[in-house]
Amino acid sequence: MSDQTSPQRLYSWGRSRFESQSAPVVWAGRVLRAASRNLGDFPEVDDALVLAATEERWPQAGDVFNRLRRRRLDQIAPLNERQVLLFTLAELVAKVAHNAAGVRPPFDHDSGWRIGPVAHRLMSATDDSRLRAELTTALGGRPGDI
Repeated sequence: MSDQTSPQRLYSWGRSRFESQSAPVVWAGRVLRAASRNLGDFPEVDDALVLAATEERWPQAGDVFNRLRRRRLDQIAPLNERQVLLFTLAELVAKVAHNAAGVRPPFDHDSGWRIGPVAHRLMSATDDSRLRAELTTALGGRPGDI
């Protein structure tokens, strides 16, 4: 795969991380929990965390996704770069939960594959070593040679 660009390798890494999970929605929630530390208090992100941890709520993921998307796009109270990445992760968690619940129509089949790459972008966008360490642990490692 030496002819792949770094984004392609990162995407492949994200796919393998996601597909290796026995409980992908729970794993996605752990990544989101690690990402949410020190980036602000957002009830929409809290809803995504509760969603990921509670299988009975997965059918409500479409509503959670819509609230997250509206907040992320809100121009009246814009988010900073790291917060946008946090909301993007939360949206991906909602998509994964929605798909796992079998609700129709499904979100993109590769939504879970993008969790690793977005978390990696967040690690690259911060100088917070604790945040980077917690994300690395939640992800189950870092991509090699990116």
